[in-house]
Amino acid sequence: MKIALGTANFGQKYGLTGKNINSNKKIEKILKFSNNSTIKLIDTSDNYGSSEVLLGKNNLKNFKVITKLKISNNEKKSDDLENIVFKKIEESLFKLNIKKLYAILLHSSNDLKGNKKQKLVKILKKLKKKNLVSKIGVSIYDPKELDFIWSFWKPDIVQCPFNIVDKRIYESGWLNRLKKNKIEIHVRSIFLQGLLLKNEKSIPKKFKKWENIFKKLNNYCDNENISRIQVCINFIKSFKKISYVVIGFENTLQIKKVVKYFNNNKKRYPSLICSDVKLINPQLW
Repeated sequence: MKIALGTANFGQKYGLTGKNINSNKKIEKILKFSNNSTIKLIDTSDNYGSSEVLLGKNNLKNFKVITKLKISNNEKKSDDLENIVFKKIEESLFKLNIKKLYAILLHSSNDLKGNKKQKLVKILKKLKKKNLVSKIGVSIYDPKELDFIWSFWKPDIVQCPFNIVDKRIYESGWLNRLKKNKIEIHVRSIFLQGLLLKNEKSIPKKFKKWENIFKKLNNYCDNENISRIQVCINFIKSFKKISYVVIGFENTLQIKKVVKYFNNNKKRYPSLICSDVKLINPQLW
């Protein structure tokens, strides 16, 4: 299991804090520190504001880069879908200032809905044949989406949310199934966009409905003298089938802290769970 650098906050507001990084000096520092900390994979998207442009101002030769591809409904209906996709990837390569991507992930399983799904998969496979990308895959928000995708496509990579309160990918059986099929598993949202790292008293009022979960986490951390960040990392590290954990950072101090906790061999974490998508799916916040 390795850490991948998430860049959704490069050039746009993202997460609970809404902070963004648009200073090239800050990004340069983050990339340099990441490289020295053995973080060699970058996760970005043409839909993440100016993320690709900001990344491309730096030398990415030591990194593997994943970008996410978003296909609009009008684009899916077009007879020129292949050219549209190829143009999007060429633009991403140009902005990133690289010749080849490690992977392209469809931004959502919604991109595969409609009668062009098999054609879109063929186009992605063609990108591999053209040597523009090594792997192709999809980003999902709920493991139920894999029931649909699996009927016509076995992707190289699946990226999904997974954290101490959102165990859907494991409980659905898909974590084991993906690994058995030698599919690379990338997880994101291990801190639930920072919500799981907040002190119980500083959690926004709109999350009050789930205060028992946060109280339980808070009490565990106090009683065990362990930080919330360590607890969240301990949970993820207990699942050896995961290839990469995508984490976004605001500065190098955060990277240093996360890498330190990842190198820690502690295994303690509380038993928490929530099935309410209004909490575990940040798209619904």
